[in-house]
Amino acid sequence: MPTANDELRLLTWNVDGLDESQLGDRMERLCLEILIGGDLARAASGAPTAPMPHVLALQEVVRVAHRAYFAPHLAAAGFTLWPDTPIDREHYEVIAARAPWTIEHCERRAFADSPLARAGTIATLRHAPSDRRLVVITAHMESLRSGGESRLAQAREIATWMRDAREGAVFAGDTNLRESEWDVLAPELGVHDVFLELGAPKSARATWRPENDRRSGLRFDRVWTSGSIEARSMRLRSVPRASDHAGVEVSLAV
Repeated sequence: MPTANDELRLLTWNVDGLDESQLGDRMERLCLEILIGGDLARAASGAPTAPMPHVLALQEVVRVAHRAYFAPHLAAAGFTLWPDTPIDREHYEVIAARAPWTIEHCERRAFADSPLARAGTIATLRHAPSDRRLVVITAHMESLRSGGESRLAQAREIATWMRDAREGAVFAGDTNLRESEWDVLAPELGVHDVFLELGAPKSARATWRPENDRRSGLRFDRVWTSGSIEARSMRLRSVPRASDHAGVEVSLAV
């Protein structure tokens, strides 16, 4: 049975930063959800709140949200962010980690096939008590129905990066994959889909829902693992009208 020191709690979330409507209010509420479960009054009263994730993988972060919300709130909670300041892109990904994990190295790597100029963000994390390393990858893969072939190529590229990680690797991000595309990829990628490893829980079957039909949805946001990493639990986290995506939080034995 894994000990507390073996557990990695990871949360991935597409924060919908490209939607400029009520951006500040939405990002503030997402930060509160990530850090204290969204209940400020409960936290202020000293009542226990759900434990914070150790690692965050955020997609569709925009510069103003990074600078005014994620950087100050996450730093105050003990997280180190990469990149630590906004970069010169319309939107991008952020990886953040807190003790006992630290970011030892991180880089942004452009996909070989991406008309939308998408990239993967690859972090090597160090677990301080054990001196173990773990690779965490996030990405916002190609959007739009027309991006199917690029999504397939990007998923294969991510799987290659994961297999190259001797320490074991986790991918957590917005894949935009349709089920028909996943059916093509699943036999060949050589990675474990945490959702499927845990029996495809009904509560986690849709991570994105269109505004005009909240009853339907797609599983765009996924967590994959390689190596000996074991999936223990998974849940979705959502904040009404803050993002069209739910966050996906997993507990992994590493």
